[in-house]
Amino acid sequence: MSGRQIRATLHALITRVLDPGLCLGCSHALDPGQYFCDACGNTLKCVSTPCSLCGLDNQSSNSICARCLYDPPRWQKMIAPLVYQGFGRDLLLQLKFSDSLHLANSLTTHLINHFRNSKPAPEVLLPVPLHRKRLLERGYNQAFEIARILSRLLDIPVDTRALHRIRNTDSQSGLSANQREKNILKAFAYATSSSYSHVAVVDDIVTTGSTVNEITKTLHRGGVKYVEVWGIARAFK
Repeated sequence: MSGRQIRATLHALITRVLDPGLCLGCSHALDPGQYFCDACGNTLKCVSTPCSLCGLDNQSSNSICARCLYDPPRWQKMIAPLVYQGFGRDLLLQLKFSDSLHLANSLTTHLINHFRNSKPAPEVLLPVPLHRKRLLERGYNQAFEIARILSRLLDIPVDTRALHRIRNTDSQSGLSANQREKNILKAFAYATSSSYSHVAVVDDIVTTGSTVNEITKTLHRGGVKYVEVWGIARAFK
């Protein structure tokens, strides 16, 4: 048994002991290993027919929407199944700002098949990094917490050393798309000694895509050929 498998087994045992068996939405009693009752789970709306490039609703018969066919993003694939609204939005805000780290496990586990069905699997998961100052202020990086759960469930390693945030940018919240692009410009660095070819960049919420766009540029310059963007939720205009 590998070290990762041992950690996964220990995590499962701890979860089984500590799991309150209550729905995170309404506190209804659940079977072990469940996090949402059927009613609350149904309020976690997923994108019905997502474009494989931008993750937004795709009305065409092609896997890529018309907008991306005309003007494709820099990355090569996106998986961000949850629509960022309602109950799902509330949970993600709790995860991001209220130290509710258990929600990384419940949301990621609930949505895991969207990521498991992606083939071929990336070599490695790269969580969107926080600047050291922001990490010290918040105490955790929610993107890493999500990547850690994905790693355990999919048996894909996480690398927290390859990608760094070298500039402490302002918060992206409340900024326009153009302001976000300027704010995040040249904010990341990639250790080219990593020599990955196919990676998945992991974040909690994909809004305009400016952050993952800047990261993708950095990764491509560093020799990465295929960049996937994996998020829990996709924000719609």
